[in-house]
Amino acid sequence: MNRSAFLACTLALSLTAPGLGAQDREARWYRVELLVFSHKGSGAATSEAWDPLPALRYPEGFRFLRDLDREASDREAWPDAQSTIDERGVHTIVVPETSNNDSDRLADQDIPPADNSAPAVTGIADEELPPARPTPWVMLPASELEFRGKAAYMERSGRYETLLHESWVQPMSSDVDSLPIVIDRSGDVESWPRLQGSVRFYLSRYLHLETNLWLNTAGTYIPGSWSMPAPPLGPKSLQVIEPKLELEPEPEPEPLPQSRYDGLMSSEPEKTTDDMEAQLALDQPRYPWRHAIILSDKRRMRSEEVHYLDHPMLGVVVKITPLPEEALEAMAAEEAAASQEG
Repeated sequence: MNRSAFLACTLALSLTAPGLGAQDREARWYRVELLVFSHKGSGAATSEAWDPLPALRYPEGFRFLRDLDREASDREAWPDAQSTIDERGVHTIVVPETSNNDSDRLADQDIPPADNSAPAVTGIADEELPPARPTPWVMLPASELEFRGKAAYMERSGRYETLLHESWVQPMSSDVDSLPIVIDRSGDVESWPRLQGSVRFYLSRYLHLETNLWLNTAGTYIPGSWSMPAPPLGPKSLQVIEPKLELEPEPEPEPLPQSRYDGLMSSEPEKTTDDMEAQLALDQPRYPWRHAIILSDKRRMRSEEVHYLDHPMLGVVVKITPLPEEALEAMAAEEAAASQEG
């Protein structure tokens, strides 16, 4: 996706989501670049005695980074559905009901059509309008990644594997108001990737980064065949609401003819709680790893400096760059111009 198309798509999608609040508009804005990689060295996993049962959990309050290509693909999968993105980056698709003829689609009367036009502002002087801002928490194109060359060099060395490399812009909230960013989509695909967890950025006199990341591993450093319980899957970033199907009731089976052997044959034994739990376990996705190693850290940061979080198994590189008012207005203007061209 070129930059013009990217900006047009960004602005068009942002119009379906709740707008920025006054607090976010007045907050200090930054560009964040985050690179997470794993060490491939054979001795890395055996360098420490890892906690066999690490405390792995997702935060109760969270947000996602928005992937515009992914959102477009999801909308293409349900072309007649209503699509909205909330303030946390959760994509909700409401599928309309269908008629008896599957090719005929009926409009959903309970859901008003999305209005993608900018709301008209009347009776407000230009100087009273809030300053224009770009769309926050949207993944920037790969061409804008500052560490792109460095990450490629690390991959070529054969000693590192890139697990996450993204950049975005955001208003920086206080410790109380900031939400962690969930970095994986395991809840959507119902499978466990190598990297899971969340990160959180906030401003409290200084910039701060908190990591709640874990690396799923094959557990070759664990003797025997022991495996830890599966960690949680992440929250869903995609919610698909489909109409309930009205199923015709199944006909009752005809009674079998009476036989002199009735009552002599033993009936099927009732299922016990253990049997039901075993069946439920079979229906759940299988954790394909043996163990997970956590990186839980908190770091004070300085803007415009590259920060590195060291760990025997994981590495995190972060840079936070302040965005002045002129840059914010220019980015917002680019989005608006690209939207008009599209």
